[in-house]
Formats: sequence, structure tokens, C-alpha cells
Amino acid sequence: MRQVIVRRVAVAVAAIAAVTAAAVIPASASIPSHPRWKSSAPFGAWNNGGFIVYNNEWNSSAGPQTIWANSYHDWGVQSTQAKGNTAVETYPCVQKNYNNLRISSFRLLGNGFTESMPKNKTGLDAEAADDVWLNKYKIEVMIWVDNHGQRPSGQVVGHAKIGGQHYAVWQSGSYYAFVLNHNETSGRTYILASVRWLIRHGLLARGVTLTQVNFGWEIASTNGKPRDFTVTKYWLHSKRR
Repeated sequence: MRQVIVRRVAVAVAAIAAVTAAAVIPASASIPSHPRWKSSAPFGAWNNGGFIVYNNEWNSSAGPQTIWANSYHDWGVQSTQAKGNTAVETYPCVQKNYNNLRISSFRLLGNGFTESMPKNKTGLDAEAADDVWLNKYKIEVMIWVDNHGQRPSGQVVGHAKIGGQHYAVWQSGSYYAFVLNHNETSGRTYILASVRWLIRHGLLARGVTLTQVNFGWEIASTNGKPRDFTVTKYWLHSKRR
């Protein structure tokens, strides 16, 4: 879980930083030579198709990170985070902002993804996850789909079956995490059903509002070496009543 205060600042920067000029970065074997956009700015952001591709090095202790994108559903990042570190340093992601609409006004909200983490998992500490913010960033709901070494904050408060998948549900204050019981690099998540589960079990109020939806990786350690993370498919569907 990221520190909410710091993330709020980071999110605010993201809304402005879409005009950030891409830094001049030499191509590597893993970063395409001529992507439509790339940046190594800590909060580098690019607007594309109604989404923001966002570098989001929100932790001040984060190591270097370069993000690149051809579109919001075809992008990646090369990140170098300290060996042995277990605290989340960055959350490179694709994000969609909502105008604090009531969750009860939606009849569909979910996404699909195809992502990959480094092939060499030695020393890797990271997970791929949705990050959903409610009530003007006061409530955070995550859905973890591909985990290598991370553990959510708090404790397990229940188990949920959503979309035919089994999740352990963790809570720490206003932070919730649905952790899939196996790893998937391609699939879909049911955001609306997950929030409704929390409401049905008395953990959230019925009047909660949707502020932002993200998908990316929480990265704590890459074993001190540059490692590559990519998304080759992403979609987010939402419909209101």
C-alpha cells in the first residue's frame, strides 16, 4: 500500500503533468527505439485515448525508471530498484479519472489486461494490480493479479469469489486488497463486483464514489538491476445505469 498523502500529491501532479516533455533517453534492448512517447521524469505523464500513462515514482527513495508507450494499451517501463527492498517505490500505471460518480450509478466497471514482468525473478519484489480510488482518494481498493514477493498491509478479513476467481480480501484502515489465489499475466478483473462485495459485507458505505482507476505494477525491488515490465493489452469498460 502506498502512503495516501504522497499518492494524492502524485495524482494531482499527474493531472498537470500530461504536458511534461519526454526526457531524451537512449534506447535499450528492452525500450523500443522509437515509441510514441517516453520519459524518465519521476511523474512523467502522457494523455492518450482518454487515459494517462503515468511513470508515478511516488516514493522519494525510488531509483531510476523510464516509461515508454505507443498507446494506453501498449506500453512498458524499465525500472531499477534497490536489492532487498520490500517497500513499494513506484507504481507505473495507466489511469482513468472519474468525476467522483456514485458507484451505485454504474452497471458495468471492469478491465482486461495482458502484462509481463521480468523473466528473471531473482530478487524481484513486485505485483501487477488494479488500484481503484474512491471518495476523492480517501479509500483505496486494489486487485492483485500477479504477485512476486509482495504482501498487502493489514490482515485478511474475508474471502471472495468474483468472476469465477478466488481472492483473499485484506484490510488496513481504508485500504483494501483483493489478492488472487494464483498468478495471471492475462485476464480480466471485475472492479464493480469487488466494490459491491465490500459494500455487502459492511466494509464500505453504499454511497461511495469513484475517483480513479489504475492498472500497473507496484515495484519494491528489481535486485538493483534494470528490469522490464510491459503491457501489451489493456481495456477498461464502464457503463452507467
